[in-house]
Amino acid sequence: MIADFKVTEKMLSYFIQSAHQRRTLVHPRIIVSVPSEITQVERRVVTDSAHRAKAAEVHLVEQAMMAALGAGLPVNRPGGNLVVDVGGGTTDIALISMSGIVYSHSPRTAGNHMDEAIMNYVKRKYNLLIGERTAEQIKIEIGSASPPEKPVTMEVKGRSLIEGIPKTITVDDSEIREALNESVSTIVNAIRALLERTPPELSADISDRGHGPCRGWGAFAELEQEDQG
Repeated sequence: MIADFKVTEKMLSYFIQSAHQRRTLVHPRIIVSVPSEITQVERRVVTDSAHRAKAAEVHLVEQAMMAALGAGLPVNRPGGNLVVDVGGGTTDIALISMSGIVYSHSPRTAGNHMDEAIMNYVKRKYNLLIGERTAEQIKIEIGSASPPEKPVTMEVKGRSLIEGIPKTITVDDSEIREALNESVSTIVNAIRALLERTPPELSADISDRGHGPCRGWGAFAELEQEDQG
């Protein structure tokens, strides 16, 4: 979702000029990936921003489709492909078949929401203030949806809210799973809702060939275990 129209226009103009070696009279065709559930107003804002950046044509494509193409999935075949694209602001979940999206959902719970959850957890439990970059590093290094084979820990540096001085603590993977539980549950429930709406013949494809790629953070092993059960 675009919050600053003018900054977006300038950013797109910079990208266009960089791609075309700083030529000013270039009017390219642009493809923009967007979440599947953005409103018509939000679509219009994206399109207008690209046109104001001197684009000749603007095409909007759902992010899940772009993720499937980038991962090399056979999206043009009759079989079903399940894609889970965990981004920063949204998680795009889609069932793709015959070059089209059968069903899609974009819960606005993703990487940024997980980082914030980790920051709040550390603040609440340890009275330690950490930044977004540290929270993201914790998420990447020891974050998980299900317990790993071996427990892992990580040293975290921040500022004590009680003493006001730098402090180092050690957190383990179970604590981060607890912090991420709400975010992961939201995404898992969205995947489950999609599977419940999947036509029987496409459900068989997903069951036979496994789930599509999960891009971004983590792997939702809890859902897979429930499906196998």
